[in-house]
Formats: sequence, structure tokens, C-alpha cells
Amino acid sequence: MNFIKSSFDLSLSISNLWLPAAVFLLLNTGFIILFPKHNIGKFVKVPKVKYYTMLNQITWYLLFFVSVFIPLKVGSVIFYIGLFVFISGLLLYAASLFYFAVSEYHLPVTGGIYKFSRHPVYLSFLIITIGMITVSTSLIVFIIAFLHFYSLVFIIKEEELFCEKKYGILYRDYKKKTKKYL
Repeated sequence: MNFIKSSFDLSLSISNLWLPAAVFLLLNTGFIILFPKHNIGKFVKVPKVKYYTMLNQITWYLLFFVSVFIPLKVGSVIFYIGLFVFISGLLLYAASLFYFAVSEYHLPVTGGIYKFSRHPVYLSFLIITIGMITVSTSLIVFIIAFLHFYSLVFIIKEEELFCEKKYGILYRDYKKKTKKYL
């Protein structure tokens, strides 16, 4: 019952969920600014999943919007576990973007963290979001995150088909050797 009550205890505060969300946004913005411009074209936009992409973007922005009002459970054991999970996700995200940025434009990204996971960016989003859910114990954040990751299932499927067409045998061999997530 405390989980549900805390989910609807919305208030503005310096120690709300917006703080970890802002850290993620700053990291994301920093990488985009520093990202080699020629590699921006490697970001896959799949028109077949237009509605899932819209759901994905809406839920992502909604998650950051509601984070302004969701209090953190600072001082509890669950908070520190969530903080550890959140920071782990940020580190994975940074590593994923780094290896994406330094990869050859005309080849699939298969080095660094991509040797272990074909989708480390999406995996890092999941870990970051689990950390955000944990530090806030918010049902609202959980529901939004669930919808966000529901949309990713379809986006990832289409991205993989796109990569198979674009990179051919290189990507199919990569898929055989590398797990989808972990």
C-alpha cells in the first residue's frame, strides 16, 4: 500500500526524481554535442514502426516530465540500491555511445560493449529506468516505463531487419555471435 501511496504523492522538491533524470539528459546532450557528425547517420529511423516510435518518444518525455513531481526515497536501503542501478545504467550508456561514435561509418557497430550486446543503448535505458523506479518507488514511473519498453520491442525488431538489409552477412554473423541484450 505504501508503494501506491508514494506513487501519487506528487510535490515539487529539490530532491525529486528530476535530479537523476537531469543527470541522464546532460550526459545524453553532451554525447550528442560531441558525437562525430558523420556517425549521426548511423542512427536508425524505421518508418514501419511510426506509431511505436511515437509511443516511445511520448513515454520518454512523459517520464522526464513526471520526474519533476516524484519524490526520491532518500536514505532508505532501496534508494541506495536504485542509485547503484541508475549509475550502472549511465556507465553502460556512456560506453555504448562511445563505441558507437568511434565505429566505422560503413560497418555495423560490433566493438567494445557491442561484443556482448547488440542493443546496449536500449539495455542501458532499461537499467537507468529500473534505477529511477527504485529510487522513487513510483507506480506512475513504472507504468510509463512499461509502455516505453513495450514500444521498444517492435522498434528493435525492425532495426535488426534494417541492419540485416544494410550490412548483409556482416550483421547476420554478428547476430549469431552476440546476444540481443546480454
